[in-house]
Amino acid sequence: MLEPPGPLHTTAPRRTGRTTTPRGVRDRVPRRPGRPAFRPRPHPAWIREAWRTEFLSPDGHTAGDTQAGYVRALSLGLVPDELRQAAARLVELIRAAGTHLTTGFLSTGDLLPVLADTGHVDVAYELLLQRTAPSWLYMLDRGATTIWEDWEGIDDNGTAHDSLNHYSKGAVIRFLHTHTLGLRQTPGSIAWESFEVAPVPHPSVPWARGTHESPQGTIAVEWRTTGDILTVTVDVPPATTARIVFPDGTIEEPVAPGRFSATGRAGKVS
Repeated sequence: MLEPPGPLHTTAPRRTGRTTTPRGVRDRVPRRPGRPAFRPRPHPAWIREAWRTEFLSPDGHTAGDTQAGYVRALSLGLVPDELRQAAARLVELIRAAGTHLTTGFLSTGDLLPVLADTGHVDVAYELLLQRTAPSWLYMLDRGATTIWEDWEGIDDNGTAHDSLNHYSKGAVIRFLHTHTLGLRQTPGSIAWESFEVAPVPHPSVPWARGTHESPQGTIAVEWRTTGDILTVTVDVPPATTARIVFPDGTIEEPVAPGRFSATGRAGKVS
């Protein structure tokens, strides 16, 4: 964001569906003869307020009341904390669809992370493991070896529709990395010099294993559950530090380069 030099006295933007440039900023922008005035970018907070005014009701419902609308609003931080019941409405819509997703190209990749991050881990895994269309496992049950563009890319007659090798619905892999496996770069870290492993286990998934080729070297993560016990093993490459975050909030840190194992509770403390 560009900031003009020196203090400014600005008028607050009117809460409308349109973005607003404060008068104090607009008046100090120099003009060149024959050229349009430079327009500074509107502040993110103003955009967020304008969006809420236009598309979010006082009870937390979005204007379109669709799964995709709630996923985008929650993933982009557009819903204020006091209206987090929007996540509950998302779950209602999923249940109303027979525990199926109705999200499209732009929001499917964020659906499962949003559910897990708002306390609906069970629903996230139910969608992940759903076997009837539309679902990821429906494709596998129909013999798919790639992700299709259409949830029912091959019909009952064996006829293919649209692309049979398409990345959009394959964005679910991010959830498998960041939540199921639990591997995430630490906020503010550069080139994976610091990362955390925070698995989000579920009774339907008793173990996970994966690697990431970081600029510092290979990061390997494996975890297994035995009853309520979660054991996590991490390979930390050189010049890297890590931490392990268990579902009950217990943290093991710092984890130095090398192989490290830790044990904790698999579930959150009630």
